Amino acid sequence: MKLLPTAISLLGVLSQPILAQFTFTSTVEHNGVPVPQSETDLKPFEPGTLGRVRSRTYDDSGPKIETTTLRRVKRTNPTANSNNWCGSVQSTTSSNQIKLIHGTFQHPSCTQRPGVTQYPQAAAAWIGIDGDSWTSALLQAGTVCKINNSTGIVENEVWWQWVPNGAYTITNIPVFAGDWFDITINTTSSTAANIKIMSSRGYTYTVNAWQGAALARVDADWVVERPYYGNTLTGFAQFTQVWFQNAYATLMSGTNSLGITGAKQYQIPGGCASAEYDNSKLYAAVAP
Repeated sequence: MKLLPTAISLLGVLSQPILAQFTFTSTVEHNGVPVPQSETDLKPFEPGTLGRVRSRTYDDSGPKIETTTLRRVKRTNPTANSNNWCGSVQSTTSSNQIKLIHGTFQHPSCTQRPGVTQYPQAAAAWIGIDGDSWTSALLQAGTVCKINNSTGIVENEVWWQWVPNGAYTITNIPVFAGDWFDITINTTSSTAANIKIMSSRGYTYTVNAWQGAALARVDADWVVERPYYGNTLTGFAQFTQVWFQNAYATLMSGTNSLGITGAKQYQIPGGCASAEYDNSKLYAAVAP
């Protein structure tokens, strides 16, 4: 992961062009108090880093994984293999699009994966809209743990991205293994949205974005990812089990919602296995 040369400071509200006409404003609060500019840095990453659309090399006929040691109820969600996504994707039709997606999860503890010498090693947990059946755009927010080299030192960050624009992280919002994050992405059109990220440490980060790449709003995603940095897949860090809870997406109709039941469960062979627990919960865990 390469940072761009300059960091962008942020006082309460930031308006910053990224690519083309894409713009956003951001606010940060801690326990309800605005965070001053001197204490908050917003740092951009290279376009194409962190979250990406799902790698298109996969096998829809992949085997069902056995997960009875990790959950009490056997589910029958369809499964598929991916190079980089591990988690649930629930889809809808273009005639009744997704308006909002929500989820909570605990940031995992990450360590070097035994036998893997590729660095950096990383694992990202996030929720988002599109990027699976609709690959032209993806709006997502979450956390990432990254290990740069064999010292095993872990960097933990919270981030958001409107693909194909680059990812942004708030470097001064502390992130530690075990912290809970509550994330809501609410679209106001196919090219505008509000993102709210709340942490168990009392931080609330709010983004309003306009002129993003057009979303189809047909994919609801709850994912642990082996992320890209630049155009290269990282080594996949070993991570403690991630549970997504209160997972749901509301539709434009206002009367229907999407949950996990029946969602496609992506697996990363040899890297990560995911499964439904119930309609509002799923997990992703290091594959045995």
